[in-house]
Amino acid sequence: MGRLLMVLCPPRSFSSLVSTMIGQHPQIYGFPELHFMVRETVGQVLEWERRRDKYLGPPGYLRALGELKYGGQGAEEVMMAANWLEERQGWKSKRVMDYLFDLATEVTGAPYCLEKTPTLAFLPVALERVRRSWPDALYIHVTRHPVNLKKSMDEYIDYQPRLSEEQKQMRRGASMMAWPVTQRNLLDFCQALAPGQYIRIRGEDVLSDAENVMRQVAEWLDIRTDDEAIQAMLRPEDSSYATIGPPTAPFGNDPKFCASPAFRPGKPRLGNMDAYFETEDGQRFDEGRKAYLRQLANCLGYR
Repeated sequence: MGRLLMVLCPPRSFSSLVSTMIGQHPQIYGFPELHFMVRETVGQVLEWERRRDKYLGPPGYLRALGELKYGGQGAEEVMMAANWLEERQGWKSKRVMDYLFDLATEVTGAPYCLEKTPTLAFLPVALERVRRSWPDALYIHVTRHPVNLKKSMDEYIDYQPRLSEEQKQMRRGASMMAWPVTQRNLLDFCQALAPGQYIRIRGEDVLSDAENVMRQVAEWLDIRTDDEAIQAMLRPEDSSYATIGPPTAPFGNDPKFCASPAFRPGKPRLGNMDAYFETEDGQRFDEGRKAYLRQLANCLGYR
């Protein structure tokens, strides 16, 4: 079975782009979001997904199982994957993850299996479940500037057709607090890991200096760093999961990424915490919370 390599980040942190790029290395099998470690058993995960209108199960897992076990990601293969999961509701989530990792290793021989589920950043209990399940797993902590993340989160909220305007306004009002909560969870989690078990990269650095960042990741993993391997990591569109799937499991990555998955280098304009606190939204924070946000942002290389 391939060794687990997990990308840790909150939603809207370039996770689909960054994880797909890393997963294109010839010695890594890059999965979409599998979602299974958010709960203990398959049945609990299916129930959680159905409450989010994913009636067959996690789209990323369905597509990956369809691809590796049944030979494709069409509607028929996804339905066979869904039936396979239904018959295993009593299995532990770790078991169905290991099954998928075994398939990937059997098919490709890749020594690493990469997965990302941004929801885990909100769930310390689930993060601990991952750590216990795979003690030798390696982790890549991906960060994004809090002001930019909030802007992306608000845009995502605005495009949710099932939310009322009141619900959207409430979620936009709380979106900045998702950043310190999730980053604190991830920092605490990484602090408990063994030395060398994780690496931290800024998503903005991937956009502005991808070749060097990808080479840094490959060096840390002790895998190929030749130009051919690094160039493969700059072509996320080559991933079999960097597309829109069938209506029953369309995504598994960010919808905007799936619609246009090519890597577009550039130097993103970083937000500024002080400028944000001058806005109407930022003025809702008292001095203590402002100081905490600044300190956490500085810790992660932002201002």
